Amino acid sequence: MKKIIVAAFLMFVTGFSVSAQEDNSPVLRVYSNDLEKIYTVFFGDVIDREVTVTLEDKRGTKLIKETISGKGFSKPYGLSSLALGDYVFTVKYDNEEYEFPITLKSEKEILAGNVTIEADYPTLRVNVTKYNMVPTNIMIFDMKDILLKIFYWEPSESMMTREVDLAQFDGYEVRVHIEQNKETMLEQLVPLY
Repeated sequence: MKKIIVAAFLMFVTGFSVSAQEDNSPVLRVYSNDLEKIYTVFFGDVIDREVTVTLEDKRGTKLIKETISGKGFSKPYGLSSLALGDYVFTVKYDNEEYEFPITLKSEKEILAGNVTIEADYPTLRVNVTKYNMVPTNIMIFDMKDILLKIFYWEPSESMMTREVDLAQFDGYEVRVHIEQNKETMLEQLVPLY
């Protein structure tokens, strides 16, 4: 019986230390500004590490290779001089390696999926570009995340703006959530005054 209790205790302590190590793992992100073609590699840790950042094209050619030492960094890379296409950022430290694929697109391609809203109480205008004639769901939520209303809209060249009357909703503000092809295109708080 004593062996079972000791074994259970050891399993608990081992499991706890493994989960503690997972919680202390470094923070690693690649933030993108597609329109300006600036990609920022962010790395944060509690101990000093040597981190290697590389950028490769689809043929495997290394375009950037840089080693940075320290507990963390935020390094922007301007890629506007590169040809449009697919690339991969690879971040390596210790025995870990992470890949972050990116795609450099033309301004037309980037703006093709663009959706904007204009809030001028009592009217909300949802706008799309001429490259984005995709069926759209406009969902209005209150601040408790309760769906108040959903509008289905099929944009066309003669109707690139959809107006929603905000006077029908109570409260101080609503959350406007816009989806196209089951993907969130925009989510924004809109005041009701």
